[in-house]
Amino acid sequence: MSLAADARDAVRERPFLLASLRAGVVNYAAAAASLDLGDDDAVAAALRRFAEDLPELEAVSHDVMVTMRSGVGLVGEDIEESDDDPILSVAGVELSGGGPLTAIIAEGEVGPALLATVISRLDAESIVVDAAGVAGDALAVVVPRRQGAAALRVVESASETAYA
Repeated sequence: MSLAADARDAVRERPFLLASLRAGVVNYAAAAASLDLGDDDAVAAALRRFAEDLPELEAVSHDVMVTMRSGVGLVGEDIEESDDDPILSVAGVELSGGGPLTAIIAEGEVGPALLATVISRLDAESIVVDAAGVAGDALAVVVPRRQGAAALRVVESASETAYA
């Protein structure tokens, strides 16, 4: 493989660097040194060429309705079986009403890219995410009860100014 191909692969393994290249906010010399692929000047040149081929990062607004549901828990651990529809279910593990957590639910124009933005922003705010998922026109993140209001604000903000 060529050095340019190695640099592209290394960037793809680091989504933060890929987003930074798309946003045009990279110090190429520092990025090349952090990748440790060999000649930093050659790697920096490869990164510049790669960045030129990438689509620019654009702000996208999503039409969603965001709600908060307190009292969510893991079925079988936090709560007994529930007659409520599960808020989130992954591989047979369900979160439903009756527990110590809070679910933030966005319905409308949602998808994996918005979920990634939401998760990144929640992490930046030091909000713990206990579970998250997206399917159809619904996105859900489950957080500790005390962080529910802050998480609600983050999800609302992310849906207004997500980047794609």
